[in-house]
Amino acid sequence: DISKINDPESAEYKAMIADIDYVSGLLKELQADKVPVIWRPLHEAAGGWFWWGAKGAAPCKKLFQVMYDRMVNHHKLNNLIWVWTREPNDDAWYPGDQYVDIVGRDIYKQGDHGSQVTEFTAMNALYGSKKMVAISECGSMPDVTNLTKDAAAWSWFMPWYGDFTRNSMHNSLDLWKKMFASSYVITLDEMPSLKNQ
Repeated sequence: DISKINDPESAEYKAMIADIDYVSGLLKELQADKVPVIWRPLHEAAGGWFWWGAKGAAPCKKLFQVMYDRMVNHHKLNNLIWVWTREPNDDAWYPGDQYVDIVGRDIYKQGDHGSQVTEFTAMNALYGSKKMVAISECGSMPDVTNLTKDAAAWSWFMPWYGDFTRNSMHNSLDLWKKMFASSYVITLDEMPSLKNQ
């Protein structure tokens, strides 16, 4: 019960802290190997379909803040890039600028390979001067032609797994090839190594 996040003596609170501590131990192994991690906990919270969003904004926001504090200040993790996944009209859910590095948006519009410029513009109006914005999950990815035409410079996009990556109903092989061949898109082989920094 996430509403127990405000009761450090509760069994639920202690279980959440134990889970955070366990995951922190795994993340420390990556930190020791100098591996940065895009950390996107509690995604799609305002949708209400996950336990962390089921009791409303206040306990979810508090859990994000407690998790951040426990991982960063208690466990001294410094290899995490913290991503908050925004839902429409969820301002009350935002954990706060000091807890978030990047703001993402999950967009599932089957067969729509548009740039999602309306979402991009709205996200930049809210966060663009302070945070990078990304399509943190999508079904049908944007077509690079539309991204450049609309100047929708999302930091990244990530098609969900399974059929979203293999089924041409969502993303054709030709679209994948076009996207990754474009000079507008930076692929892993074009990135400098971040492991030895």
